[in-house]
Amino acid sequence: MTHKIFPIKTETACLLKWNWSSIFFNSGTSASCHRTQRYPIDSNNFGNFHNLPEKINAREMMLEGQWPSGGCEYCKIVEDRQGFSDRQMSLDQLQNKLLVPPELYNNSTETSVTPTILEIYFNNTCNMACIYCGPHFSSKWEDENRRFGKEFVFDSHAYSAQQAQNNIHYDTMVAEFWQWLAQDDHYKTIQRYHVLGGEPFLLKELDDSIDFWSQHGNPDLVFSIITNLNIPHERFVAYIKKFEKLVLSNKIWKLQLTASLDCWGTVQEYVRWRLDLGLWQKNFEFLLNCSWIDLSINSVISALTIKQLPALIEKINEWNQGQNKVSGRWKSEKILHSFNTSPVNDNIYNFGPDVFGQDFKRVLELMPNETEIQRGHLKSMQGIADALANSPLNVPGIEKLKKYLDELDFRRNTNWRDHFPWLDQDFSVQYHNDSN
Repeated sequence: MTHKIFPIKTETACLLKWNWSSIFFNSGTSASCHRTQRYPIDSNNFGNFHNLPEKINAREMMLEGQWPSGGCEYCKIVEDRQGFSDRQMSLDQLQNKLLVPPELYNNSTETSVTPTILEIYFNNTCNMACIYCGPHFSSKWEDENRRFGKEFVFDSHAYSAQQAQNNIHYDTMVAEFWQWLAQDDHYKTIQRYHVLGGEPFLLKELDDSIDFWSQHGNPDLVFSIITNLNIPHERFVAYIKKFEKLVLSNKIWKLQLTASLDCWGTVQEYVRWRLDLGLWQKNFEFLLNCSWIDLSINSVISALTIKQLPALIEKINEWNQGQNKVSGRWKSEKILHSFNTSPVNDNIYNFGPDVFGQDFKRVLELMPNETEIQRGHLKSMQGIADALANSPLNVPGIEKLKKYLDELDFRRNTNWRDHFPWLDQDFSVQYHNDSN
């Protein structure tokens, strides 16, 4: 498959706005980045999910060098603080590896295009209730809210369960999605197919996805799954064998599996509530023997996990040292470590430049830089550290986090002060000293 460099060079242009489409079937919405607002899909015109009026308007603004609203402000703020944004990372790492929409081959300013990356959220079925998540992505969260008789989400901007699970056209839209993917060779244009959740390995739609690509082979396709790996080992191994069959029969190019983990130790089991870290490790180390899988770990950079992130990076470095290179088509590569920052109450930027300075220093010392992608991730982490260095202390935001953790402890019979003693202090004193 011939690749083309993204041709749009304005200072605000984002490759993801053109080639990436996330579909949230449980709410009947679509977005072109995990940072941006989701817009309703017309139930009478599902095939237009990637070219909704709001998306086209954002592309037109980028062509003019303007920043769109609806979530793109996140990258603008990071860049204004001299950080390295998701927009910049997409241009830095993706443009030589992923196809731009085919329409841009003939018209470099086309705004109505075909996606080459599909990110699919079918529903919120999940076996965990991570503290920075909510009922929109987790049925465990939904069950907990129901049990305590009130809606409870991480912050005022989070999607509630009611908002996230109200698509009366769910079955019709899913059926139309499979039809759209099969018609006009769309499945041949798609270069990356991502399944998220909820937890993908608990979704029946994962079986439907495997069946579809078994019947509509695309030897250039990367099938990507983001998983919490908190899956019974035998069930997990059975699924991996199904994917191995797809790869060996040339129905897809490879499986890319991203295991979610933010740090190492008991703190992680508090933050990713219901996680069994021992089971996670057993499943992950099984994957180390599957040379045909691109294996990575994605971490949410949050105030509650950054102090234990170095221990995770040390584990990744240890696993990478033990990786055996396999010659041939599916050469085993290094385990990649990607990350994104939490935008809600456990946002590190609430704590200003001083609280996590030494933690970021240690993280940057441990992160590898042998490959282009590793150097890109190191650059991105340095960008987060630089943005943090330019962030003011937000005492109300910190107090909001403590209040939130108090409510969680009441629900879950836990005690955040046992895990985060550094947080149990009066940050207003530091704010007063900084102001003087």
